[in-house]
Amino acid sequence: MMKNNWSPKEISIFNGVLKLARQGADVTKITSQQIASAAGMGKATIYDYFSTKEEIIFAALDWSMSRQAAEFSSAMDSIPDFETKMRTIYGGIIDRVTDTGSIFHLLLQISGGRKQGYFTDSTACGPIHSQLLEFIQILNNVLYQGYKQGVLKTDVSRPQNADYVRMVFISNVFAVASRADDKQHPQPPQTIIENAYRMLIKALG
Repeated sequence: MMKNNWSPKEISIFNGVLKLARQGADVTKITSQQIASAAGMGKATIYDYFSTKEEIIFAALDWSMSRQAAEFSSAMDSIPDFETKMRTIYGGIIDRVTDTGSIFHLLLQISGGRKQGYFTDSTACGPIHSQLLEFIQILNNVLYQGYKQGVLKTDVSRPQNADYVRMVFISNVFAVASRADDKQHPQPPQTIIENAYRMLIKALG
């Protein structure tokens, strides 16, 4: 189980992983020496805190997701209306799709690594799954607020609507990520956000 009280040295190691990712490195292929150099310390030092490279990368992802979940929750709490919240969420998705050091890209790389036989530690995967569930719960709360404010007509809290709402929202988020990552037919972020919001309202409004 991952911990929450990371030391300054451990956080430096995590930032080293994210730095490499932002420089275009595939985290499934980076070496411990590369992580240590990016963190500004010797290779032996990182093994004072972690046993394997896999553990380092999982911990870096868990730490990053935990911070972003807290920031995301705080941001949502500070926005009163549903539409602005959704547009903020879409903008955040676009930012993370275009940031090679984001958790979005790290998750994709780790998913690919697992298919190749790497990153198979189920114990280490647990906290990542928990962080994803936290993000999903925050999003569910936003959708419920949309219903309470009368913007959405579908009661997202009713169990019989759960699968439909989940499919709609996953499709909505995937559409934003896909369009933001489309290098051949790029669209301005504001156009992607506008289309995504209209799509959501049409499906649930």
